[in-house]
Amino acid sequence: MAVFAFFDESGEYTYHPKSGKYLVYAGIVTAIPTLFTHELAALKYRLLEDGECIECFHACEDKQVVRDELFKIITASIDFEIHSIIVRKNRVNPSLRKFGVYSVAYRTMLKYLVGTGKVQRIHIIVDTPPDKTQRTALKNTLRAKADEIMKARGITYSIDHHKSPSHALLQVADYCAWAIQKKWQSNDRRSYDLIRNRIRNEFDIYARGDTDYY
Repeated sequence: MAVFAFFDESGEYTYHPKSGKYLVYAGIVTAIPTLFTHELAALKYRLLEDGECIECFHACEDKQVVRDELFKIITASIDFEIHSIIVRKNRVNPSLRKFGVYSVAYRTMLKYLVGTGKVQRIHIIVDTPPDKTQRTALKNTLRAKADEIMKARGITYSIDHHKSPSHALLQVADYCAWAIQKKWQSNDRRSYDLIRNRIRNEFDIYARGDTDYY
C-alpha cells in the first residue's frame, strides 16, 4: 500500500526560559494526496470575493475567522490521520541544538509511520523552511533517518521539499501542528479539540526525562 505523508512543524528554535516551551512536528498521512485541494482553493476565492486575499493558509498568521473556516474543512474528512511528535525544549541536550533535534524528532516520526507494517511505499513531502541552514539540516537529517528506518524494512520511499502553497495538505499540516502546539504551550484546546479524533499519535519524546537544561 502506498501512502503520502505531509510534514510541517510549529515552534521556535531558541532555547532559553523565555522562549516557547515546545516544538511540535506534525505529519498528515493519507492515501489521497489531493485531499482538500478543491476545498482550500474554493475557500481562498470565496475569501477573495469578501476582500481577503490569501496566497497561502498559515495558521499563526491567519485571522480567526479564516482559521474557523479552514478547520471546518479539515474536520469534515476522515480520510487522513495526524501523527505528531512533541519536544520539550528545555530537555533537549545542548549537543542537539539548534536543529540537531531533527534527528530525534524525525526518527521517532518515521518509526510511527511505518509501525503498522502495512506500508510498502511512502511519499514524503516536507514544507520548506525559510532559513538556509535549517533547510540543509532538515534535508540531510530526514534523508539519513529515512535510509535508516525505511531501508531496513524494505519500504520504498521518496522525499520532496516543497513550499507550503504547492500542496493543500502541507497547509493542513501547518494548521494541525499549530493547533497541537497551542494545546501544549498554553492549554488552548479550541482548535486541538476539533482535530483530536484524527490524531493517531501525540508522542512526548522527553516526557520521562529527568534532566532539565534550563
